[in-house]
Amino acid sequence: MDRDAYVVCVLEQLHRALNNRDVFASPSHRWSNPRARLLDGPDWDAVEEDVLAALSLDMPVTEHLAELVRGLDVGWKQLAERLEDAGPAAKVSIEVQDDGRVKLNVDKLGALGEPKSLTWLRQRVEKMLPRIDLPDLLFEVNAWTGFLDAFVHLGDGTTRMKDLPTSVVALLVSEACNIGLAPVVNPGYEALTRARLVHVDQYYLRADTIAAANARLIAAQASIPIVRYWGDGLLASVDGLRFQVPVRTIDAAPSPKYFGFKRGITWLNAVNDQVAGIGQMVVPGTPRDSLHILDALLNLDGGVKPEMVATDNASYSDMVFGLFKILGYNFSPRFRDLDDQRFWRATMPGVETGRYGAVEDLARNRVNLNKVITHWPDMLKIAGSLVTNQVRAYDLLRMFGRDGRPTRWAPRSRSTGGSPRPNTCCASSTRSTTPTAGR
Repeated sequence: MDRDAYVVCVLEQLHRALNNRDVFASPSHRWSNPRARLLDGPDWDAVEEDVLAALSLDMPVTEHLAELVRGLDVGWKQLAERLEDAGPAAKVSIEVQDDGRVKLNVDKLGALGEPKSLTWLRQRVEKMLPRIDLPDLLFEVNAWTGFLDAFVHLGDGTTRMKDLPTSVVALLVSEACNIGLAPVVNPGYEALTRARLVHVDQYYLRADTIAAANARLIAAQASIPIVRYWGDGLLASVDGLRFQVPVRTIDAAPSPKYFGFKRGITWLNAVNDQVAGIGQMVVPGTPRDSLHILDALLNLDGGVKPEMVATDNASYSDMVFGLFKILGYNFSPRFRDLDDQRFWRATMPGVETGRYGAVEDLARNRVNLNKVITHWPDMLKIAGSLVTNQVRAYDLLRMFGRDGRPTRWAPRSRSTGGSPRPNTCCASSTRSTTPTAGR
């Protein structure tokens, strides 16, 4: 036996097994078993009632599914009615392939030009904005909101330091503009000396204080009268920005698609319909955005919980739709090609559903609701573990899928005790009960 070749073979198979979640490493953060962190037993019993009430999942599973089936039925009927009313002008066609598969074809929408009134308004607003320095803007916003008061000491949570807001503003400008401390240091002013700024940066400028300050800004934005005309904060858009990172850091990872052989990060930012940034997350590299969007939404800085989440053409799957739905979100990615999508319908004893006219043949895939009923208790534990931050959605989704295909853990998961249990995330039926056709 060639020992070197055998070692290489074993390492290759081990690496493949780690990626497919057939083998887990302990202790490890990335390669550990996320199922071991799920709530179960007394821990789940202690929070079950509060969690289910907060997620509106405290009703019996049959009642919950009946409500979703009715909503899906209404979505199909609305789609059929709108297509019928629009007629040929809708530029929508339903095509039957040679293999019997039915596809929905929709022509691209043309871009709308900007009206002259919008151009005039933009120019008028730009002329009305004063020319001030960025630090002065932060001080003025602080006078309206008091957001700088959220930066408290790490040890005792007080702000006894003299002229602390000046030091904090200098550090915020320094980090936001990526200019370092040199441009903001002023040896002749105590609040801007290098020693003071280093001390404030270490003990006052932290992730939790920044989140608390942002929460005050979100609340202040929602109280502005004109914002109420924009929305109620129930719609959020989540998108990722790619940044190249030229220095060595654990927060950066290779990004061959965007940066070649260099390393970078993805900054996920959630913005609601009140034009307020309600949450963000730094992700190493450029992975599938959908794997991290849930984690960003479950750790918002402030504002009301959004009901609809709009994203770009990020990767998605039935498991992603299922997790979003059971956590109370309407996941609405912008699909690249509708003709590649599968459309679903559902029927349930005791729930009346009708026929859908022109799109009757399109809804050929039927949901197996018995899977949801069978796995419902475990699905609730998954949801409870996510909202209580016992486990990350990213870790679960990576375990249940690999390269767009389900792993062997997709049809099942295990309790913390190691006994087999049905999968709580493989509910394509959960995705299907969302009015997909209505989108």
